[in-house]
Amino acid sequence: MRHKHGRRAASGAFTLLEVLVALGIFAVVLSLLYSTWRILMQSSSAALRLAADAQRQRTAIQVLQESLDSAVLFAANARHYSFLSDSAGAQSALSFVASLAPSFPGSGFFEGEQVRRVTFTVEPDAAGNSSLFLRQNSILDQISDDPRAFPVLLATDVAQFEVAFWDARKGDFIPEWTATNTLPALVRVTLGFRRKSSLAQSSTEVVTRVVRIPSAGVAMEAQTGMPQGAPPQ
Repeated sequence: MRHKHGRRAASGAFTLLEVLVALGIFAVVLSLLYSTWRILMQSSSAALRLAADAQRQRTAIQVLQESLDSAVLFAANARHYSFLSDSAGAQSALSFVASLAPSFPGSGFFEGEQVRRVTFTVEPDAAGNSSLFLRQNSILDQISDDPRAFPVLLATDVAQFEVAFWDARKGDFIPEWTATNTLPALVRVTLGFRRKSSLAQSSTEVVTRVVRIPSAGVAMEAQTGMPQGAPPQ
C-alpha cells in the first residue's frame, strides 16, 4: 500500500520540464501584455501631442484673426499707430495697434490698457524650433524696450508665416504694405506647420485665413475736430 501511494503522489507532481514550459508560456504572455501596454501608452502620448498641436494651431489663428479684427489707426498720431509688415521670405513679421478684449492673451499684464501694439514674429524657441511668438507693447513705448513685451508662444514647428494685403487698385493681394499710415481692407494670413509621420518623414500642414479689417483709420479731422489741412492750434 505504501508503494502504490508513493507512486500516486509522484505521478501528481510537476516535472522540471513542465515547470519550464509553464514559465516560458507565462513569460510570452507577460511580454505580449507589456508590448500591448507600451503601444497603448505611445498611442495615447501621440494623440495628446496631436491634440495639443491642433489646439495651438487653432489658438494661433484665432489670436491673429482677433487682433486684426480689432486693428485701429488714428491719423493724427500715425507714428504711434503705424501698420508695419515685413514679408521677406516665408517668415513674415506683422506689427500693428489693436483695441483688444480683456480675454486677449496677456491682457492682465497691462492693467486695463485696452489699446496696445501687437507684434507677431517667427523665432527659434528654447528647443531651437521655429515658433510663432506674440509680443505686446503700450503704443507709447518702444517695441524692443518695454519689459512687458513678454513673448507668448502661439505655435511651434512653424514652417511658414506669410501675410498678404488687398490692393484695391490692382484687385489682388500684394506681399508688402507700404502705406503704413493706413489700414488694409483685407489681410490674408498663411500658417504652415511641420508634421512628422511614423516613417520620420516631415510634411507641412497649411492653414489660410482672409481677415477683413472692419474699421478704417480715423481721419485727423474726426480725431481733433479740425478740418483736414488746418494748422494745429
